[in-house]
Amino acid sequence: MSTLSSFLRRFNIKNRLLLFLLPALVFSLGCTIIFSRTVAQALLKNYFYNYIKSTQKEISSSVEMIIDEINILATRLTINNEIYKLFNESGFSPETRETELGRILDRLLVHKDIVGAVYIVNLENEVYEYAPSGLPVQKPDLLDINRAKDSALPAWGTIKRDQNNNSYIVFCRNYHNFYTGETLGYLFVYIRESALYDVYGKIVPEGSYSFIIADGERIISHPDKEQVGAVLFDKDIFAVNTPFSYKRMPYNGEPVILASSQFSNRLKSLGINWSIVSIIAEAKLFQIIVQMNRIVMVIGLTILVTAVFLAVYISYNITKPVARLKDKLDLFGKDNIKAVLSGPPKDEIAVLEKSYDEMVLRIQDLLAKNNMEREKQRELELIALQAQINPHFIYNTLDAIGWMAKLKNQPEIERLVISLATFFRISLRKGDKFITVEEEVRLVQSFVTIEQVRFPGQFEVTYQIPAEIKGYYMLKIILQPLVENAVKHGVSLKKGLGHIRIRGRKEGSDLLFEVIDDGVGFEMNSEDFNTSYQKIKYSGYGLRNVDERIKLECGPEYGLSVHSEKNKGTTVTVRVKAVVKKEG
Repeated sequence: MSTLSSFLRRFNIKNRLLLFLLPALVFSLGCTIIFSRTVAQALLKNYFYNYIKSTQKEISSSVEMIIDEINILATRLTINNEIYKLFNESGFSPETRETELGRILDRLLVHKDIVGAVYIVNLENEVYEYAPSGLPVQKPDLLDINRAKDSALPAWGTIKRDQNNNSYIVFCRNYHNFYTGETLGYLFVYIRESALYDVYGKIVPEGSYSFIIADGERIISHPDKEQVGAVLFDKDIFAVNTPFSYKRMPYNGEPVILASSQFSNRLKSLGINWSIVSIIAEAKLFQIIVQMNRIVMVIGLTILVTAVFLAVYISYNITKPVARLKDKLDLFGKDNIKAVLSGPPKDEIAVLEKSYDEMVLRIQDLLAKNNMEREKQRELELIALQAQINPHFIYNTLDAIGWMAKLKNQPEIERLVISLATFFRISLRKGDKFITVEEEVRLVQSFVTIEQVRFPGQFEVTYQIPAEIKGYYMLKIILQPLVENAVKHGVSLKKGLGHIRIRGRKEGSDLLFEVIDDGVGFEMNSEDFNTSYQKIKYSGYGLRNVDERIKLECGPEYGLSVHSEKNKGTTVTVRVKAVVKKEG
């Protein structure tokens, strides 16, 4: 180890850094492997995405063919003269009509593997049944008949079952004479649920299943036949707002990919609002990715261990001289340490060792200055703490005085003290830079209450602040100085009752306020303008202080503007940013 250290000291730091290229290359190799794995995963996931999308499109097309077969059957029944004759002539008994209807449907019905039963209900609610399966099926009830009667379009989706618990999807519509438009009754066609399942049950990926839902909430076909007809209580996760959606989520306690497709708009025009949902278990679907991740993890860990070993070993030998210099620095202040070279000065660290004495002198000087600054900082912190305590003491004491005035039945004193306490509490609270418009108005109201006690009957203030801007945040203590100047340099100098109006509104992303008084005013272009304006700018809190604060916080395009006319009054306009949420 010492031989290698001596060898490394023969080179400067720049050459030694070349030795770090080896672990850097190893690290780059690891990054390349991780990147390749990520790209492979993305490509594989994209393949499955396209596969599922095309599979659901194929399912939708096949289901549409079944729907078309049902519509064709309904059309054949609508234009069949034999059925018209059977139901129009009064000489047939109900049994004869049902027998003849079965004979006609035996001839018309081509796809008996799709249709499980056909019912025709006349206007007297007599039900005529045709069930080629031979199994008794739940007949249309009054609710079904009313549904067919009230629907302008064919109605789909009601589930019926036979005695073997096989499910049927009901298609129903008004049954009328195609040629005359005369209503004969209602037609019900029972579609075998198994016919739909045969379409999609064999073309979904392994480890997944699909089902069809109607109106986004009822299952009309499902691999688990007990689920057919069930209402989805978690229907929001199956909602489909686009022709195809694809998302990862937990379902029934395991991570899955949930893919949903809407049926075509053509079917929607027929009253069919169906969608196909596929649930694919990630454990099955991404089994190849899991195996790939394991291999990459093994390779990555091997590279990581090797890289760490090389980095530690090489960095130790590079930093050993620096560590020796650090040991000397640690003794600073305990002894008069000098830089002593351990070998020929052939690298930059040797230069550092030769400069050690100069560094010690500089550090001593810096430490002395730092100690002075820390002492000043402690003094400033103490002053800041006292400044923070005193305002709280003041308005807490004012609260106490206000209660005493209330107990002594001194309402004027109570109102004055409570207003002053409110003024302190809002203006000094927690050192906040921003308060709401509503709080700024309350601050002004507290100040006005105090001034009206001092100058009773001399002025009045009106507020025109819309409720929709009261929740916005603005710089604190902006309006109060403007009102103070309006009182001190405006209405207090005029004869009679003075009026001050405070108006606010929102313009774009800014808040615009106006403080308007009908006081003595001054001429903007007269010789006494500078004298009057300077007096206003530097009085009280100072308009210049307010203007500079706004420009510093919001930008040069914000701030105050003043317009005044002699013996007419003064208007001060202020523009600030409207802050939705408190900053800091």
